[in-house]
Amino acid sequence: MRQSPSPSPEQLLAMLEAVIKEAPPLRYEVPLTEGDLRWLGRAEALIEASGAIVALGQFRAARSNLGSYMHSVSDVLAPLHNAYCRVELAAPQALRGAFIPAGETWNGYAALVKLIQKECDDLLLVDPYLSADFFIDLAPHCSARGGVRCLATQRKEYHPALSAAASKWSADPISSDKAIAVRYASSGSLHDRLIIIDRKEAWLITQSFKDVARRSPASVSRAEPEVGRLKAEHYDALWEHSDPIR
Repeated sequence: MRQSPSPSPEQLLAMLEAVIKEAPPLRYEVPLTEGDLRWLGRAEALIEASGAIVALGQFRAARSNLGSYMHSVSDVLAPLHNAYCRVELAAPQALRGAFIPAGETWNGYAALVKLIQKECDDLLLVDPYLSADFFIDLAPHCSARGGVRCLATQRKEYHPALSAAASKWSADPISSDKAIAVRYASSGSLHDRLIIIDRKEAWLITQSFKDVARRSPASVSRAEPEVGRLKAEHYDALWEHSDPIR
């Protein structure tokens, strides 16, 4: 049987982020479900793939202790975080992102600001749940020389405030230096949260901008160059066929 190729550091980062985010409760004296067992198996395989030998031993010990008097969910999760840090250090500098634990909203905000402050000619933000908070929290930090494009989905709970904020921004003198356009894509067409820089460099955000790390862990990671190019082309085309906010 031919051996499957090893995942790249970026792929490992994404998979480790996902498995940490999807961690089951693993409650004491509650039998493990089939889903719990699959998660434990996937987590162990990813730690092993990371090469974190010490973390692998710690994870296996913690897994064996589940249901006993030494039961500890934190002992199960800690090796995963250790493996994540190991893989992140091995990733190319340009591909390193950020993992933001639940509740660390400031770090989540800082990670987004760091990206939108990068000098560039074009900035496209994709978020199906874009709200008026964007104009307060993030818009003032955008540095794209050619302006910022925001692609969202119209939602009745966000539209009135978002439309008003977009109109006020456009009417303010600040818009002469920081032009921002918002368009609504057709319902169901947006599946990513992205920051795309100069139509080629795509950064994947696991949560909507307004919710990053608020209730659950989040991550910000750069897509591989070819994936980034394809996403940029896809959302550029979608932008052209989307309607300006009114």
